[in-house]
Amino acid sequence: MAERTDTPRRPFFQRIVNYFREARAELARVTWPTREEIIQSTQAILLFAFFAMVILGLYDLVFRFLTGLINR
Repeated sequence: MAERTDTPRRPFFQRIVNYFREARAELARVTWPTREEIIQSTQAILLFAFFAMVILGLYDLVFRFLTGLINR
C-alpha cells in the first residue's frame, strides 16, 4: 500500500479555486483554429456527409430492388 506523506491538504474552497485557475491557464495555451480553418473543416465534413448519404442511398435503392425481385 502507498505510504501517505504528512503534507497538509489545502482547504476545499482553495482547491476549487486552484482548479479553475489551472484550467484557465491551460485554455490560454491552446492554439485555437482560425475562422478560415473552421470553415474549411466544416466544408470537408459536409462534403463527406453528402457523399456518404449518396452512396448509402444508392445501396438502399439496389438492395430494395433486389429484395423486390426475391419477394415476387
